[in-house]
Amino acid sequence: MKLFLFVAIIAMIAVGVVTGCQNAPAPKISKAPVTASPVVDEHDDNAPRISLSEAKKEFDAGTAVFVDTRAESVYKQEHIKDAMNIPVEAVESKYKELPTDKKIIAYCS
Repeated sequence: MKLFLFVAIIAMIAVGVVTGCQNAPAPKISKAPVTASPVVDEHDDNAPRISLSEAKKEFDAGTAVFVDTRAESVYKQEHIKDAMNIPVEAVESKYKELPTDKKIIAYCS
């Protein structure tokens, strides 16, 4: 049952990332001071979102991991320190590498 739930969550993440990264138009970013994180005005998908400050807080506390879903070649050029690289097309074959006791924060750009 836990495996089924875990696979379902990974599938939802994959669908959200695929739709968010490939089909969505570029988000509208507000003109904020350089020290503030950009504010996205609207989204065309139903992918769950987390604020940058909350993501950092959870990562620093050790309760979350970042998963970079871009191609390995792009990941090698630049990525968040300690982020795992699991490209979207490899989620089904690599989901077992993900920790089951932490929040998974997937990103693609």
